[in-house]
Amino acid sequence: MSLTNLLSLNFLVPFVAHKIDFSKSVRGLRGMPRRLLLIGHKLAAGNAQNNTVVEALTESTAVALAGEGSMLLAMWRAAKANAGLGLPIDMIAIPTAVGATAASTTIVVNNSGGATLAYTGDVMLYIGGTRVAVAANTSDTAASIATKLIAAVNAIASLPVTAAAGGSAGQLVLTAKWGGPSGNLIDVRSTHYADDMLPAGLTLTIPAMSGGAGAPDISAAITAMRGYRATEIVMPFTDSANMVALEAEAELRWGHNNMSDGQVVTAVRGTLAELTTWLSSRNSRQVHTIATKADMTSPWETAAMAGAAIETSASTDPALPYTDIVLSGYKGPRRGQHWDLLDEGNALLVAGASPLSIGQDGTGALLRVVTNYTQNPAGADDPSTRELAWVKTMSYYRWFTITEYATKYRGFKLAEYITDPIPGQKIMTAELVEEIQLGNYMTLMNAGLVQNLEHYKESLIVEIDGPNGKVKLQEEPVLVTQHYQTEISSYPIAGRV
Repeated sequence: MSLTNLLSLNFLVPFVAHKIDFSKSVRGLRGMPRRLLLIGHKLAAGNAQNNTVVEALTESTAVALAGEGSMLLAMWRAAKANAGLGLPIDMIAIPTAVGATAASTTIVVNNSGGATLAYTGDVMLYIGGTRVAVAANTSDTAASIATKLIAAVNAIASLPVTAAAGGSAGQLVLTAKWGGPSGNLIDVRSTHYADDMLPAGLTLTIPAMSGGAGAPDISAAITAMRGYRATEIVMPFTDSANMVALEAEAELRWGHNNMSDGQVVTAVRGTLAELTTWLSSRNSRQVHTIATKADMTSPWETAAMAGAAIETSASTDPALPYTDIVLSGYKGPRRGQHWDLLDEGNALLVAGASPLSIGQDGTGALLRVVTNYTQNPAGADDPSTRELAWVKTMSYYRWFTITEYATKYRGFKLAEYITDPIPGQKIMTAELVEEIQLGNYMTLMNAGLVQNLEHYKESLIVEIDGPNGKVKLQEEPVLVTQHYQTEISSYPIAGRV
């Protein structure tokens, strides 16, 4: 045996050298560093610098960075409510487009029973799922009710809108706190729950938010992300120009010469036709979309909830199916207004979107999460990366393999004709590579991420490229998949057999 010398053979002074090397101190599974990145608008009160990645570990920090009532702060709160312990949350503030207009709606309060109300009761609005209610009495008029609602809306700083008097008595105007088309998606309604009742004779006419225009540009934010890795990125802007830019960035990050991979989550609300039309222009294996219909929660908050929940589950076990994970804080549609999951839900899954399962109380849970990828470059149907859990599993698999070599086998010599590593010598050989790979595979197999060790052994090919200082290998890991369906055939027999 010939151990490696710590000291030069030309150093003759009596001396004791003791080297401590921690490269082999960590064995078995390790937790992959994970981060959640939120992209969105801040308000002027937020002190975050635009197009810069900032970390927000606490609510007070998030408020200071984004401003109360901003899109970005609402996303942070939605994500935090669904994030497991130890999941860092970062933000990038995107400025609104120059000349962007803010969405608005004019609500009309009408009393058909005369000048004043005939009955007392509560008058309520739901703005992005937040309930705003005022007490009404028999001395109130339509105009005084509108005035009360304006004060009540403006008293809740966290709302995404401000309220002002309209052009006529009994009108109030809600205006989004930021410009751009995203404000059109702020849900405003009244009498959502079965026990919500307005005083008899009083009605509220509430048109949908509209008029928001001027999509932002996330290209500067993408530039700011270079050299930074987030494992789940929440994207609120779903126009084609911004989606194409982020899809391209996500694909570059997945590549073998980058490997800072992270997946992108979006949420889109609409009809089945609207969503399938939107999906027809999407085809990224690194993007997954939550599909909603007639819900109260703003899509950017839904996406933040889903991103935090998905990444929290992946940090525990990336191969677990993202099923029956309740999104804390989500407020769904009225009963009977959600997707028919067997038909519409299946159509969305096939098209590359992920519908939620809605409970009787309006809560939402992940049903199954698929990527937007449905076709290969030739236009043929391709389910190879449809399952998000497969992408997340391979992301962890690659990270684990790379870090094994980067932490334990740096600084090795390389030999093509030595069949067994010389004891005490740091020499990389094909046999040692095979030993490393099989050891890694068994570790991951015991964790329930991969299976079929025999196939892996048979398919593993290792080559030594000595002149170029390279080890090259080809492998076929067999992933553990997800259980979604059970098929049972029963053949009953009536009477005696």
